[in-house]
Amino acid sequence: MALGEVLVQALGNAFQPMTVLYAFIGVALGVTVGAIPGLTGDMAISILLPFVYKVDPTMSLGLLIGIYKGSMFGGSISAISFGVPGTPAAAATVEDGYPLAQKGYPKRAMLQALYSSVTGDFFSSILLIFLTIPMGQLAIQFGPTEFFALYVFSLVVIAILNRDSRTKGILASVLGLLIGAIGTDPVTGASRMTFGIKLFRGGFATVPVLVGTFAISELIIQYANAHREKVLYQLGQAQERLVVELNKNKEDRYTWRHYWDTFRCTVVGSVIGTFIGILPGAGSSIACYLSYGVGRSVAKDGDQFGTGVLNGVAAPEAGNSATCGASIIPLLAFGIPGSATAALIGAALTMQGINPGPTMFSANQVIIYAFFIVVVYASFFNLGVSRLLIPLYAKISKMKPKYLIPVIFALAILGCYTTDNSISNVWTLLLFGVLGVILRKFRIPLGPFVLGYLIGPAAERSLRQALSMNGNNPLVLFQRPIAIAFYIATVAFIFIIYYTFKKNKETLDKGAHSDDE
Repeated sequence: MALGEVLVQALGNAFQPMTVLYAFIGVALGVTVGAIPGLTGDMAISILLPFVYKVDPTMSLGLLIGIYKGSMFGGSISAISFGVPGTPAAAATVEDGYPLAQKGYPKRAMLQALYSSVTGDFFSSILLIFLTIPMGQLAIQFGPTEFFALYVFSLVVIAILNRDSRTKGILASVLGLLIGAIGTDPVTGASRMTFGIKLFRGGFATVPVLVGTFAISELIIQYANAHREKVLYQLGQAQERLVVELNKNKEDRYTWRHYWDTFRCTVVGSVIGTFIGILPGAGSSIACYLSYGVGRSVAKDGDQFGTGVLNGVAAPEAGNSATCGASIIPLLAFGIPGSATAALIGAALTMQGINPGPTMFSANQVIIYAFFIVVVYASFFNLGVSRLLIPLYAKISKMKPKYLIPVIFALAILGCYTTDNSISNVWTLLLFGVLGVILRKFRIPLGPFVLGYLIGPAAERSLRQALSMNGNNPLVLFQRPIAIAFYIATVAFIFIIYYTFKKNKETLDKGAHSDDE
């Protein structure tokens, strides 16, 4: 099919009323769940996964990408309102957003977060369009050896690029790899690691694993928080004051001058967030903090970060939102998600019969181009919807999760059961819900665990194919130029991270020593 015909069909799919409506609903839902502390875009997407496979692919992708984009901004609403980030990606926004609200400028802070968020998101969306297809064409040249080297690089990045603890990141990735190996051997078809348990024989269905790990575990933890009522009451009081401020303070305005004054930090965050988003498993939290740190060094008022300055809101919000489009690039080009949310979108594609990776461009051109179009106009939906409804979202963020937990829990069970009409999916859902609680309890990151689970089987398949095609000679893994380049990049990345970690530790130790003196 000629490119012109593909674009015409893609435009028709992207702008059909139901696709536009789904994207709009996705953005509104994403901002809402992002604004409510304890609810995240990952949770919303995982809950909806079992239901979207019956919908047209372009519509379902519009809904999911809308949630992804909306939740990135939504987390800043509660972060600015009362210093509690609605999502982990908005954690650094608290540093200056909350002090700005305390000074009487919550509306200005929220609008700065919105405009920087949309700018970063739009920047990465454009790169998504222009980089994905060339990278996908490059990936077509890959054989099992190159893909295995790419998977090794991805798994190493996923494991060690964890902001809190590299050890726990490695542990999470290894655990994901082990669980991904349970079930049927991809080559011989024999059962392995089932321990005689019937549920384990066919491996675990992807949707219940994702829904259980992200959503059910969070619901269980929220239900178990006995002190939550008191906390929510305090947050509610703070929100009442905030809504009054949003409507009362006439000096709390945001102008184009504010945007241009913070444009440098917005660009810095956009570039850093895009780069971090492309790295498998790095995630928006790392992009948020890194953008905030670099923004502090390039801003004219960097020494005032933490006291309530707009640049301190612009940098992290542009950074976390720029990961949205960027994290989709490796998913579409190589089949390797750049974040946990991208992994959920990849699962949605698979459920639609579309396998993420280089072959999808030739088999699903219309859907891919339509998706690109939706990604762009969903950014403008985010801008328009959020700009008009910020006061409403400030009220919504007071909503008590205890009223939502039973509904979300029921939807999760119903959705996972109806996917295959199998009770095994429900048991898998509950099993991984409990496992997710244990991981969260010991602060073991869910992102590396899920990405290890998803990438592991593909890495094993590539390894065994490469070896079987070359007489089981392991040296074949180190004989192709592209594979060697990935191994060199892996080693270099390890040294860079180690050096950075060591340097930061020395800086912290010197600071602590100076404080003691």
